[in-house]
Amino acid sequence: MQRNYASKRGILVSTTPYDTRIAVLDDGVLTDLLVENSTSNHTLGNIYKGVVQRVVPALQAAFVEIGLEKAGFLHINDAMDRDALLRKEYGEDDSQSTAIHGGIEKIMKAGDVIMVQVIKEPINTKGARLTMHLSFAERFLVCMPNSNFIGISKKERDFSKRKIFKQLVSRHKASDVGYIVRTQALLESENEIVKQMRKLEEKWEITKNNFNEFPAETCIYQESNSVEQSIREYFSEQTEYVYVDDEKEYQNIREYLGGANSENLQKIKLWKGYESLFESFGIEDDYEKSLSTKVYLPRGAYLIIEQTEALMSIDVNTGSRVHGSDQNRVFLETNLDAAREIAKQLRLRDVGGLVIIDFIDMESEEDKNAVVDEFRKAIRFDRTPLNFSAISQFGLMEVSRRRVRTNLASEKHSDCPMCGGTGTVFSREATLSLIDRYLARIAKKSKMRNVQLVVSESLSKIFSDDYGRMFHYLEHKHSLNIEILEAEEYASHQFSFLNPDTGEDITEKFAFNS
Repeated sequence: MQRNYASKRGILVSTTPYDTRIAVLDDGVLTDLLVENSTSNHTLGNIYKGVVQRVVPALQAAFVEIGLEKAGFLHINDAMDRDALLRKEYGEDDSQSTAIHGGIEKIMKAGDVIMVQVIKEPINTKGARLTMHLSFAERFLVCMPNSNFIGISKKERDFSKRKIFKQLVSRHKASDVGYIVRTQALLESENEIVKQMRKLEEKWEITKNNFNEFPAETCIYQESNSVEQSIREYFSEQTEYVYVDDEKEYQNIREYLGGANSENLQKIKLWKGYESLFESFGIEDDYEKSLSTKVYLPRGAYLIIEQTEALMSIDVNTGSRVHGSDQNRVFLETNLDAAREIAKQLRLRDVGGLVIIDFIDMESEEDKNAVVDEFRKAIRFDRTPLNFSAISQFGLMEVSRRRVRTNLASEKHSDCPMCGGTGTVFSREATLSLIDRYLARIAKKSKMRNVQLVVSESLSKIFSDDYGRMFHYLEHKHSLNIEILEAEEYASHQFSFLNPDTGEDITEKFAFNS
């Protein structure tokens, strides 16, 4: 569902030495949030001189080395003639056939040097998703190298106006590029459109030269930073203000919008308020909420949001709202609040992949449908493609949202050094049991009779309590001489074993996962 562009929009850009935060407000309500660490190395939109590592006909795909940790993935749909795909997408081809003539092996082979663009960033164990359908975007136009297609925004229904813009672009474009004319261009003069075409085609010329001159597996075009991308995507005639709290970024935005009319440039304002920019506009609470596991709803209920490698789970809880004569009404109201908040959290956290929502059980099909309808309305602000199922008999809804880049949690969280990201550590009893099992393995699989055990202060105290009963039990059971060493930096569940003769850490040598 498309965003309502009639709403009044505001954009906030807050920059610090450690991150950049961009908030988009529609009618005063936070609808989008982008956060980027200063140390982030995003690749989305970058173009690389890649080398085909291998072609896999069974997948109709190729793996391409582009100089990142893992090879990128290129599907045949992103390597075939795109003009045919564009004609079909823009309703200029009535044929029903979508067949691909020939396989990926007919298009490329291992060792080929090709130009590819990142359309989905590397995430966890997966390499980047790549395309040979290159594009350079600006506020009014999208330039498509190696294409001859000219498409007009689908929002323009007037056939004669579409024809005028097609002819305009056709007159001025280079022979080896095509264009998509974006909605905002429909309000611009021919001079502004041509000026932007020259800018985009210059990028393409530089990229072509870099491809010829740069070594393989290197970046030959780097996408603009997050602030410029956000201004490009969100700034429009409906924008009332853009507040920026950093002088340098303020000047950069004005320079980027240099071609805009003076009225639009006046919307760019340097924030000089006493309060911080996000605090003044009430965004800090929403930002903090987007990083939390527990998110409270308006009437006392709350969500528990947990991310695993495979999926995100969201559990809806009534909290204190469990009393009253009409519990069905309470459950419905809670689920309606949850549907609205979940749609917002998916957007603000930039969640990608599979999401499982566990709503509170409702007996009435009418109530279930009402919650689904509320969720459908709430996702209208989402620019990212999203699919969802009906609520099942178990109260579950499945949501699939396109994953394009690392989400907010990945950007702002790192695995806990104590628990390794699991959220739990071994209990005292489990830790003692594991030490016992390690000692049994050391006694059986080595000739060592002496071993040093390094433990936390709390474990050391357990070994010395009750006249060292636990300590003597382990020595006697395993026929080993054990020396206890205390490490202040160890957490309660941490321990290691050392060879007293060499000082070598032998924990991994006898680990149970080796």
